[in-house]
Amino acid sequence: MSKVYEYTTDDVVEETGNYTCESGTTRTLEKGSKFPSCPDTEVVTYWKRSESLTHSSGQEVLTSGRYVDEDGDEAFLEAGSNFPNCPKAGTPTIWSHAG
Repeated sequence: MSKVYEYTTDDVVEETGNYTCESGTTRTLEKGSKFPSCPDTEVVTYWKRSESLTHSSGQEVLTSGRYVDEDGDEAFLEAGSNFPNCPKAGTPTIWSHAG
């Protein structure tokens, strides 16, 4: 599944996690830092979240957006809310950014 690039060089990182640039290089970036130029080409680039950035039911949503759970349920979640249980089963689940 192809993910849309969400950030560009100099945007502020809203969540600590792994991010991948257009050239395919993945870096761990810290909340509050800025997205760097491409590590390979050293020019302005776009970044997207890597698959490894996941959230568990009950954790606070830090960034509003579309999320998908382990069995494919999608939901738009607002920053400040909590990640819900699975909409189908009602049990705790793992969420990742949809894209």
